[in-house]
Amino acid sequence: MMRFMNPVLTQFPLTRWPLLLAGGSLLLMLGAWGFEYIGGYEPCALCYDQRHIHMTVIALGLVSGIALILRPSLAKFASWMIFVIAAVLIYSAGFAGWHAGIEYDWWAGPATCTTSGGVPEVDLSCIINGTDCGPIVLCDEAAWTLLGISMAGFNALISAGMAAAAILVGFKGLKS
Repeated sequence: MMRFMNPVLTQFPLTRWPLLLAGGSLLLMLGAWGFEYIGGYEPCALCYDQRHIHMTVIALGLVSGIALILRPSLAKFASWMIFVIAAVLIYSAGFAGWHAGIEYDWWAGPATCTTSGGVPEVDLSCIINGTDCGPIVLCDEAAWTLLGISMAGFNALISAGMAAAAILVGFKGLKS
């Protein structure tokens, strides 16, 4: 496996990896928006939380990557910048895995957005004004699956893969 990974990990300079990781999260965000706006799959509250985590990765990656381009003297900190992004990606993988577990009924989710809990959060102004504020999307129902894996499951797998690559690249940078 490492023989395969070495060419991939060394294809780009260490100082460009924050931008690559930001690009990976951006691709996940574009996929999520595509499912929402093109496919018509409304996200639940936990899906929005997962998006915020990827927005954090994008922001960290852009700030780190641009700083490394503008100030080449910061290259000695590139591995540590990558480790910070990897930590957020590990959190993303864990959060998405927790959400996938809720969808697969492995454990209970928050009462505010599941069928097992209380009443889902509803904007009362919609009811009072008689306006349509959109559907109530439950967190324990997978809107879409492929090969039995939900979008949250794919997010967990991809985030974990990105975190693993970032950690490998970061350690490789420390050794050089």
